[in-house]
Amino acid sequence: MKKFKFILVVLLSWLCLDCQTKPSPGQLELVLNASWRSYRKHFITADGQVKVPEQGGGTISEAQAYALLRAVWARDAGTFVRVYDWTYRHLGQAAGPGDSLLAWRWGRLPDGSWGVLDANSAADADLDYALALILAHRQGWRAPPGLPAYLEESRRVQAAIVAKEVVRLADGQLLLTPGNWHEPDPPYLVNPSYFSPAAYQLFAHMGKGRLEAATWRRLDQSTYPFLTKVGQRLGDQRGVGLFPDWCQVNAEGRISPAPGKDTNFGWEAVRVPFRVALDSLWFNRPQAVRLLKDRFLPFFKSRWQAHHRLLAVYHYDGTPAVNYESPVLYAGVLAGALGAGDKDFARKMALKILTCYRADDRQAYFEAPDNYYANNWAWLGLALYAGWVEPGS
Repeated sequence: MKKFKFILVVLLSWLCLDCQTKPSPGQLELVLNASWRSYRKHFITADGQVKVPEQGGGTISEAQAYALLRAVWARDAGTFVRVYDWTYRHLGQAAGPGDSLLAWRWGRLPDGSWGVLDANSAADADLDYALALILAHRQGWRAPPGLPAYLEESRRVQAAIVAKEVVRLADGQLLLTPGNWHEPDPPYLVNPSYFSPAAYQLFAHMGKGRLEAATWRRLDQSTYPFLTKVGQRLGDQRGVGLFPDWCQVNAEGRISPAPGKDTNFGWEAVRVPFRVALDSLWFNRPQAVRLLKDRFLPFFKSRWQAHHRLLAVYHYDGTPAVNYESPVLYAGVLAGALGAGDKDFARKMALKILTCYRADDRQAYFEAPDNYYANNWAWLGLALYAGWVEPGS
C-alpha cells in the first residue's frame, strides 16, 4: 500500500507538471536529488566503482568520469572522494598505460580475477576526468590521504592528453583524437563528441605552464571551424547541421566518413551540443552561440514544429534512423537550446525529459532502471537546465 501511494503521488505530480508552462525549481530539485541518490545506490559501489550493466559488472573510464562530474554538480563531496579513489587506483597511472591517462575498460579477466581489460585510453573520459578534478579543486575540496591533490592530478592528465591524444595537421591545426591508440599518420579517426572547448578554456587558465596553455588555446581555436565544417558536409554528403558519431580527417583537413564507423547523429554525437553549450554558458563564447543557434538548432526546431516529438537517432542528412524517442536526445537538444539562448525551446525539452522520469519507494530513474547512459544524460540535461552545471569559482 505504501509503494502504491508513493507511485500515485509521483504520477499526480507529473499530471500537474504537464499542465504547467515550465517545471518549477522545486520539482527539478526533487527529481535531480532523488535520481542522483538512486544512481549512487544502484550503480556506484561502496568503494567507488561505477558498475555498468553492459560491462557485466565491470566499468569504463567514461562511467567513472561521469560520476565525478555529477558528484561535483550535485555538491556531493563524499561520493566524489570514493569515485576518485577507485578511479585513480584501478584505472590511473599505475593500472593503466602508465602515462596518467585512464585505462578504458576494467572487468573480469579470463582467470576470473578483476583488473584492466583494455589499457588504451578514451580521450573524452580523460578530458571529463581532468575537468571534474579542476571543478572539485575550485570547490575547495581536498583529495583523500595518499592520493594526489585534485589540481595536481588534473594537470598531469592534461599534459598526457596533449602528449598522447592530440595530433597536428599539415596546416598547423591541432586535432583531438579518440585516444592514445590513434593512427600514427593521417587520415585520423575523429569523434566530434569528444571535443570539449569549455574544458580547454579552463585547462588553459589553470594549466601548469605557458606552453601547455598555448596548446589548449590552439586546440580550442580549431574546434569551431571543424564542427562548423563537419555539420555542413561529410565527404560527398551535404549536412543539415548535425554532427556524425564518427568521421576521419586527412592531412589537409578534409573530413569524410570513417570506414566501418557510424555517421549518424546518434548516441555519441548527441553529446556535442552539451559540451558546446558549456562554452556558451560559462564563457559567453560567440562561436558557441553561433554554432548552436545558426547551425544546429534550426533542424530540431523544424522537426519539433512538424511532429511535436524528436526521435532518438537521425541519419547525417536529417532523415530518421529510428522511430522512438529518448531522453538522451532531448538532453542534447535542451543543452543546445540553452547555449543558443532559446529558453522556451529548452523548457519544452526539459518537460519531455521529465516524462521519462519514474520513481517508486526503491528507485528513481529515467527511462529504465539499468539504462546507464540514459540515466546519466537525462540527469545532466536537467541539471544544466536547473543551473547546477557550473564551472566553480
